[in-house]
Amino acid sequence: MTKATAETSADSGATVSRPAGEGPAPNPPAAEEPAADHDAPHADDDVEWEADPALEPVDELPDARALWIIAFTFAALGLFFPLAGLIAIGCGALAWRRGSGRGRIATFVALGTTLVGILLMVVVLLR
Repeated sequence: MTKATAETSADSGATVSRPAGEGPAPNPPAAEEPAADHDAPHADDDVEWEADPALEPVDELPDARALWIIAFTFAALGLFFPLAGLIAIGCGALAWRRGSGRGRIATFVALGTTLVGILLMVVVLLR
């Protein structure tokens, strides 16, 4: 008795297998799509392409990062203790001077919270 394989059983509905040396049936050639504008080479190859600086990561010095973190922390304390707000303004300004964008934000946040802290102190003391 023989084992039912694609070659021996016509009722199985299987296709006749290829000899061992041949690989799978070749795929029909794919239709090439026309190149889009972003795929086309640049017409002027002499000009170097530069990346958008707004998309590049901003390099920040570690000390500037520490300063803006301290500035945000003291800004929160500046709501209740205006002296801490003054320290926050100084730390934020130093971070801003060292080129940190978050230092600028921390400076303005510290200014706002310090002013609110001074107003709260005046209201509490005059009550």
